[in-house]
Amino acid sequence: MEGGVFMKNTVKTVVIIIVILAIVVSAIYAFSLKSKKAASGIEVNVAKVGKGDIVSLFYTTGIVESKSKQEYYILSPIKILKVYVSVGEDIKKGDKLLELETQDLSIQHQIAQKQLEMAQMQLEALKKLKEKQSEQNQVSNPPSPQQPSSFEQTMPHQPQTSQPQTSSLSLDDQIKLQEKQVEIAELNLKSIKQNMDKQQKYVTAEFDGTVTVVNAKENSYFTSSQFPAIAVEDLNNLQIVLDVNPYDAVNIKEGQKAYIRFSDKTFEGVVNKVSPIASKAVTQPGGDYVVKVYVDLLENDGTIKPGFNVDVDIKIGEKKNVIKISSEAIIRTKNGEEFVYVVEDGTAKQKKIKTGLSSDLETEIISGINIGEKVILNPPTSVHNGTQVIIKGGKE
Repeated sequence: MEGGVFMKNTVKTVVIIIVILAIVVSAIYAFSLKSKKAASGIEVNVAKVGKGDIVSLFYTTGIVESKSKQEYYILSPIKILKVYVSVGEDIKKGDKLLELETQDLSIQHQIAQKQLEMAQMQLEALKKLKEKQSEQNQVSNPPSPQQPSSFEQTMPHQPQTSQPQTSSLSLDDQIKLQEKQVEIAELNLKSIKQNMDKQQKYVTAEFDGTVTVVNAKENSYFTSSQFPAIAVEDLNNLQIVLDVNPYDAVNIKEGQKAYIRFSDKTFEGVVNKVSPIASKAVTQPGGDYVVKVYVDLLENDGTIKPGFNVDVDIKIGEKKNVIKISSEAIIRTKNGEEFVYVVEDGTAKQKKIKTGLSSDLETEIISGINIGEKVILNPPTSVHNGTQVIIKGGKE
């Protein structure tokens, strides 16, 4: 029994020793491998300096709206007699949309016309009376034998006592007064005519389009400064309105190409207008200032509709056949200097560069490095000028 127990303990001890030795050997091997790698250099990913085209895009979002939109607001209560269209209906320019109740001013116009005629007749009567009195004065007061002075000959004669005394005013004053009455009658007639012209019996379409809003109801009064009674939009003529930060807006120009993305589709567009001023964005917290940019949608298969929020990429720059590298390789200092690490004979060498146009992935190199050189991507903080490195992988 004692011999069996001794054998079991011996085997157990040997197994434990073997396990310990295996752990020690593995640790020594790992440490040796690590030391070997450390001695040979830091592993890095690299990319070759190449030549090609660079396209710089500005990314933002915007709201789709129709370039042609007719909204009819009613600010004072007006009765809607008839609604001719419904939402979604396609209409042509000149089609009737609404019929409004109008005030009958024809009788007021006739009365004002008669009042003007009466005032004119009274004025003519006064003028004829003055002419008659002037003739009577010449007959009843012949010139005396003595030659009067030229001043006496031109003095106006006083009205005869036989003149009907209809007013305490002189006849000349009565004529002036009546002339004013004629002017008042003319203005009254003109005012009524203008009101007649301003009255709108029908609301008609100003262009071909689609009815998008109908808030008015037949045989009911409608008034609102917030909501239109009816709205028509040209759904084939859309634009995207962008609120752009002033610092980004300086790079956006009319005529630049744009790409409008919605869902999994992309449509072409063009910058049509850049606002000359910045205005407060009421939709943004704090009311930051923005510049309105308008992008025309050049193609649409019906996917994009007014009110949609879409992604917009504006091509703000493009250069062809330039030296370029991956933007991941560039390191920028606080004072604005730019440099990269180039691998030369297994060593990282720092090179100062000057950059040009940038895209989201690549940057143009104006000076500092040459085509074919290998730059380190996302250089580790442990890499410095003269550090030994090992190329692990990267981009061609």
